[in-house]
Amino acid sequence: MLRLMQGVLVPFCSYLTLRQARPTGIAFVDSSKLQVCHNLRILRHQFSKGTSKRGKGMIGWFYGLKLHLIINDKGGII
Repeated sequence: MLRLMQGVLVPFCSYLTLRQARPTGIAFVDSSKLQVCHNLRILRHQFSKGTSKRGKGMIGWFYGLKLHLIINDKGGII
């Protein structure tokens, strides 16, 4: 998984840069959780120990990351 993420990161960032829309004055923000492991396995988890943290979502607590996305009123990614 780590090798795959390293190979995809640069093309993904360049794709997002090319698809970036201009702000129109109206923006919508949404977030989604990227759960790394189950809450009972937090102490044994070693995959992304330095970047993952505990967080709270709409449904409850989780261990992982939060992905935030901002779009304009026309659906373009800002």
